[in-house]
Amino acid sequence: MTYEQKIEWLKSYRALDGKIESMTEQLQVWNARATKITATISQEPKAAGSGDQLQRCIDQICEIQTEIAQEMDKLRKRKQEIETAICTVSDKRYRDLLWYRYIEGISLALTAERMNRSWRWIQELHREAVEAIKIL
Repeated sequence: MTYEQKIEWLKSYRALDGKIESMTEQLQVWNARATKITATISQEPKAAGSGDQLQRCIDQICEIQTEIAQEMDKLRKRKQEIETAICTVSDKRYRDLLWYRYIEGISLALTAERMNRSWRWIQELHREAVEAIKIL
């Protein structure tokens, strides 16, 4: 993998957080719809086919929940792969820099401040740190 590809792969960590959050919200919306439909149907007089409508809705919600859960598992596994790749870098300075930058999402300038180094030194170390990552 090239340096640029590694950077994009590492940057995806923060995007994965957003996707997981979005899917969690989507799941909550579907659960709220199911609750609303169930309450509405249970208050209405029983008409022919009303149970079918509820069952179709429940089936659809279950299918969406399953898809979201599977996708969230994939996203979590990818996040874990990134964390593992960073944690397996042998040089602690590299690990710290990569963790601050890609897991915590802070800038190189703030990373330099945290590590008590110059921005220039951190910038050079960043390239070395990215090159040190072994992606399976």
